Amino acid sequence: MMGHVFDDFDIKLEAEVYVAGEVAEGDDNGRIVNRMCGGSPMNDGDFVFGVGLKSNKETNDFLRCLWARMAATFGKLAWQYSPLRIGNAIIVGIACIGDNTRLNINLTYKQRGCVASIDFAPEGIFDYDTLHCQLKKCVKEALQPEKYIRKAFCKGKLDKCISFQKKSRKNFSIEGDTIALKVLGYDDEDCATMFKAQLLQVCNFLTFDTSRYITLSNTLTGEIRQNHNFITRLFDGNTGEVTGEVEKNIMYQNLVVSDRMADYIDSYLDRPYGYEEHFSNFDKSVQLFAQGVRNEELAGMATGLPEPYAEQAIVAYMSALEIITLGDKEPETCKCCGQMRYSIARRVTDLANAAIEGWGEFVKGYYGDRSKYVHTGLLLSSNSYICRSVPLMSKSSKTGMIVQVGRVGDSLRDMVKYCIEWHENNTNAI
Repeated sequence: MMGHVFDDFDIKLEAEVYVAGEVAEGDDNGRIVNRMCGGSPMNDGDFVFGVGLKSNKETNDFLRCLWARMAATFGKLAWQYSPLRIGNAIIVGIACIGDNTRLNINLTYKQRGCVASIDFAPEGIFDYDTLHCQLKKCVKEALQPEKYIRKAFCKGKLDKCISFQKKSRKNFSIEGDTIALKVLGYDDEDCATMFKAQLLQVCNFLTFDTSRYITLSNTLTGEIRQNHNFITRLFDGNTGEVTGEVEKNIMYQNLVVSDRMADYIDSYLDRPYGYEEHFSNFDKSVQLFAQGVRNEELAGMATGLPEPYAEQAIVAYMSALEIITLGDKEPETCKCCGQMRYSIARRVTDLANAAIEGWGEFVKGYYGDRSKYVHTGLLLSSNSYICRSVPLMSKSSKTGMIVQVGRVGDSLRDMVKYCIEWHENNTNAI
């Protein structure tokens, strides 16, 4: 077992599974060799390898494995990553594989997201034949990514304000401010990258489950929490009156992951990683819900930052409802022009009414606030409060008066969460 630390991530690899040697012509893997053009030098010394992969997942598994195999072969793989697409070719960037050797790497494709060939254009000092053989070997090995995949258990630290009771499943565990996930990767750096990608989504799931914004250590939100007094006021969403106070250090301590969410996270981590197609509508809705919780929390703090957090929270919450209802209703045809039209606002209000009768009007009001901010830039408040109210009249606010502090009613977060859960339990009921 190996250990390696990347910033706040502790990577523990279960086993080394690198396979030495090249694929022999004519063995069971001969089909893979036949998919390559043989690495013949082209374009004034470039090495071009045809791979012809048919799916985005197959392509990205190949690329991840290729970069790992190149790093292992050359002992170094440092990127000047500057992607640029020209026609059906992508200039990836420059990879440094030695003190005096660089590779300009280009990809071509026939179908978007699926690599057809890879072109290495070397620069610097190198032995032509040796480099050709090394690159050919790396490409051959990367076309068999299943031989080089490894399992790693990676640990990370949450914001120091946060503490969880112990909960564990096959693919993850959490206790205190430490969270561990199982990931699959092709070397230490690849495992760390996958851990970061998966950890952020797991934090979103934990945020949804606890209704507390769960974030990693050393983040802006965490720093603001540390510098803010640990009293959070609770406001009535309709009247704006203070309804109570809660100490934040209690709100974020001794949190409990529900068994249902623990099981969902475990099944989520069991999925083969699908890159841009990895997330379900529920997963994406939860991402936006988590951003709503974050911005709502920041709106309740005296951050000193001129950010419209309350407005951003409402946009995120309404977007979470939009995403969870994707596909619920067929688009309507306009009687005047015959074009298809989509009523996103209606989808959202129908979901709210289906979850609890009468909630549609409540959501409609917030959706209107969201639209005013997104489409006209109208803020909910002047953000001008300095410990003394200055009552002024407004032409557009619900109360008829200018609001000096932007707030989001506590009931909105709970309502959005309930609607998302209700939708997942009653998908065909709307």
